[in-house]
Amino acid sequence: MDKKVCGVLSLVSLIIGMAIYFFFRDLDMALFRFLPKPHFLAGFFIPVKPSVFSSFFLYNLPDALWFLSGILFLRFAWFHKPQWQNIYIACFCGIALILETSQLSKKIPGTFDVMDLFFMALFAFIEGSLYNTFFSRRMI
Repeated sequence: MDKKVCGVLSLVSLIIGMAIYFFFRDLDMALFRFLPKPHFLAGFFIPVKPSVFSSFFLYNLPDALWFLSGILFLRFAWFHKPQWQNIYIACFCGIALILETSQLSKKIPGTFDVMDLFFMALFAFIEGSLYNTFFSRRMI
């Protein structure tokens, strides 16, 4: 894994997460109370039948992909400085945890979901394992 791969994967995971929101989710959500809705996307809504998989796909996967995108972007930005990379990734994880848990209050838009935290942690673990396997060992 090199710097360009981290950058491209960061962008791809962000775009896929956004595409799930735009094409498969109802756009009447808290985010669009602050931002204008893209009207041209209204005709592209794709309904999904309720199931365990669709629930994961619609609600947990976009958050996990956003989180993965952030980690990969920090790896891209601080690629040649692994100590700084680790500090920024730890701060990013802390901020993500605070944002998710702050949704328990009525002041922060969104719905707290412990499964979001689980999948964010799972994606971070998988990314870290792949990073250590394919990149860190080559640096030694």
